[in-house]
Formats: sequence, structure tokens, C-alpha cells
Amino acid sequence: MKREQQQLQVSSLIRSAMCGILVLVTFLLSSCHGRSDKVSKIADTTGTEIRAFEGHGKEVSCERLVSDLIRSSNATAFKHFGDTTVRVRMASMSPDKATIKLYVIQDVSENAAERRPTEQAIGWLEFYRTSGRLMDITNDPDRPEELRYDKNILKGHDIFILCSPVVAAAKPGTDYESRDVMLEKDIRFNGKLKRFFTLAEFEKVYGQPDSVRLLKDEAPCVTIFATEAPEDKYLYKNGSRFESSKDSVAVDEYWFLNGNFITYKGIKIDEGTTIDDIQQLFPAAVRGRLALDKEGELWVVKLKSDATYGHIKLFFKNDKVYFMHWWLPC
Repeated sequence: MKREQQQLQVSSLIRSAMCGILVLVTFLLSSCHGRSDKVSKIADTTGTEIRAFEGHGKEVSCERLVSDLIRSSNATAFKHFGDTTVRVRMASMSPDKATIKLYVIQDVSENAAERRPTEQAIGWLEFYRTSGRLMDITNDPDRPEELRYDKNILKGHDIFILCSPVVAAAKPGTDYESRDVMLEKDIRFNGKLKRFFTLAEFEKVYGQPDSVRLLKDEAPCVTIFATEAPEDKYLYKNGSRFESSKDSVAVDEYWFLNGNFITYKGIKIDEGTTIDDIQQLFPAAVRGRLALDKEGELWVVKLKSDATYGHIKLFFKNDKVYFMHWWLPC
């Protein structure tokens, strides 16, 4: 009898202990569940704030904005050549009007082993600041065709501010940044020559040209010296192209081959210079690859020139500097 009473007491104690454990577990689960909800809500709220911050601080380039604007339009060039083939570039700009060039890339090299991508204009558009009208002047500038486009693309952005050749440095947190400018006075080709020099200086640094072509035979849409003289020439040396008029010579395309290099503000740029190295010199142009276009198989960074109304295109192959070209609108 005594033994049975002891067993009943033990069983009662075990049941009490188990109930206590169940209550504790239930409490802990309830607390954890509540805490999980709070953590989840905090995470969700934080994620929303981060996304909002990223959206507010999103960088916008002139090239991206112009491209998105034009690609949303019903310009005829896209019907004939396709959206992926046609490229878009701001050609010139006045306070009231922006002229935009549509073009494709063609390889004009006569040597199959060496690519020479060249722009071929296929359309011209004008965008008016006050009215916001986008006009196609390709067929007849005197009788332009008004185009439709997505006006939402321009909300919060002023294309005339963003694409201005001279833009004040932006305040932190704003969408606009100053465009990077490459100062011609600080460039030295092979560490010796400025962009413009004499024929004697060319021969002293580079020797005799590998080949010579008359400009009238090449028929470029624009030339550096703009003389239209029949004897003006292109001089080719180690892949690079120089324009020559009488005794004057200027760099048109400069290829970083066979030891060719430039110095910029005393910093050497050659075939081993990477896109990360260039980002140290021109961070706004390279950052996030927002200012990079794909031309053929090469990436290109567009730098504003302080000496021309065009820009300097710096091409990269396998993330290393390949050649540079002074681009002028036709």
C-alpha cells in the first residue's frame, strides 16, 4: 500500500513537471514567434528604405537618357535597321535645341585581320527644350516629321542640363554629375608630342609613315583642319591615324600598339592600362559603366574634350586600353 502511494506521488510530480515544461515551451514559442514577426517587419521596413534610397540616388548619364528617350520614339531608322543595331548620340546642343544623331557601326577595314569600326549616319533628330517636341529632320530639315515618345522618361531629368558640355559639380545626393573632361594640353603622345605638331616632329618621333591616303579618297564626313585641300592626307603608323595638311599634323586615332603610349598629367597610359586605372582618372565617365557603349566588340568611354565641340572616345579590349579617337559630329 505504501509502495503504491509513493508511485502515485512520483507520477503526480512527473505530470506537474511535464505541464510546467509544456507551459514554458509554449511561452518560448510564443515569444519567438512574436520576435520573428518583429524582426521580419524590421527587415521589410529596412529593405524598403534601402530600395527607396537606391532609387533616389540612381545615377543617370546623358548617353543613357538620350538613348532611352529616342528608343521610345517611332523614329523611322529603327524600322529599317532594328533597335539593337541603331545607336544614338547627342551631336550638338544649343540652349533651345538638341540635335541627335542615329547611326550604325560598319567595319571599313580592308584587312580582315584588323577591325576599323566607323560610324554611318542613318538619321537626324531635333529635340526642342520649350515645347518638348521631337522632330525627325532626316529626309527634309525644312519639313520635319514630329515623332511620338514616352514623356515619362524625362520626368525628374533635364536633358539640357545633364548633357551640357559644362556642368557644375553636383551636390551629393543629386542625380547629376559633372562630365569628365580630358584636357588636350595635358596629353603627350609617346611622352613627347601634343595633339598638333609639325611633319618634321612626326618623322622625328615616329619615323616615316607606314602608308599614306589622300583625304579626298577616304571621304570623311568631317576633318580636323577643315581645309578641303586636295593634297591633305591621312598618315598611318603602327595602326594610328594622323591627319596632315601641308606641314601641320594632328592625331585622329591613336592605337596603343607596338609600344605607343600617352601621358596624361604625367601619368602613363599604354596597352597595359586597365579600365579600373582609367576610372581613377575619370571616375564619373567609367563608374558603373553607365557611360559605356558597345561598339562592335569594344567598350568605349566618352570623355569631353576641352578643345573641340566633339569628344574623345577611349576604346577598351579585354578591359584594357586599345585605342583613342577624336570624334566630331558631321
